Formats: sequence, structure tokens, C-alpha cells
Amino acid sequence: MKAKLTCLLLMLAAATAGAAQTGDSLTYNFTGTFLITTPCTVNNDQPLDVSFGNVGVNRVDGVAYSKTVPYKVDCHGAADNTAAVLTITGTQTGWDNAAVITTAAGLGIELQLNGKPLPLNQQYNTTLGALPSLTLTAVPVKDPAATLTAETFTATATLLTDMQ
Repeated sequence: MKAKLTCLLLMLAAATAGAAQTGDSLTYNFTGTFLITTPCTVNNDQPLDVSFGNVGVNRVDGVAYSKTVPYKVDCHGAADNTAAVLTITGTQTGWDNAAVITTAAGLGIELQLNGKPLPLNQQYNTTLGALPSLTLTAVPVKDPAATLTAETFTATATLLTDMQ
């Protein structure tokens, strides 16, 4: 009797294990749009070099020695009304959020867009068509608490342009 009961339980377990499951079904629809975008290049992927020449340590005032940064953005046929974001990245000085540090103590290079300081590491929204009208300049600035000494200096920043 014990063997029959075990066999009956095994048959019952096998029958319920093979039973069809019932329940809801759900259909997923996935949609999207493929965009063909062209990569933008800044200055033909070449470094932008700005030389200040000889800078008088007592003449650094945030105006003197201002130089235009000659950049060109090419987005290979994208429409002029395409949204774009301009960002300059770099390590900022402790006294000017638009100036990158230099190798000379107390000296920074402030970056300006159309004559106004452009804070580093922050996005500036524009369009591709407006980029050629934006004048980017670099000007030496001094830490108000520092005394500059005669020495050679360098600084580095990165200009990024993204299409939206």
C-alpha cells in the first residue's frame, strides 16, 4: 500500500509539473528614430596655439595683451539652426573662474566670449550658425594677492563643441 501511495504521488507530481501555465501576455513595442549626425571638428583637429610674446609683469591687468583665439568649428553640412554647446575645460585659478592656471605663480589666462569672461567647465548654449560670430579671446590675469616675477609660462585648456 505504501508503494502504491508513493507511485500515485509521483504520478500526480508529474502530471501537475507538465500542466500548461495560464496567465496574461504582454506585447512590447519599441520605437525610436535613427539620426544621421556628422562629427564636428574644431580647428581641423589641430591644437590652437596663442602666443602672448613678452608680457610685462607690471602691466597684467586683464585687458593688456588680449589675443583672439582663432578657432573654427566644422560640422560637415549640419544646419545652421542646429543647437550647439560650447565648453572650455581646464583647471581654473583660485581667484577667477574663467581663467586657467599657468605654470607661473599668480598668473592665469582668462578666456572671454564676446568680451565677457566665459567660466571654465560650464556650457554655453548657441547654434552652429552663430559660432562664427562668437569671438573667443584669451588675456593674462593676475592674482590680486600675488606679485608676478619674470618667467616663461604656459597654460592649457580644451575647447569642446557638441551638437544637440
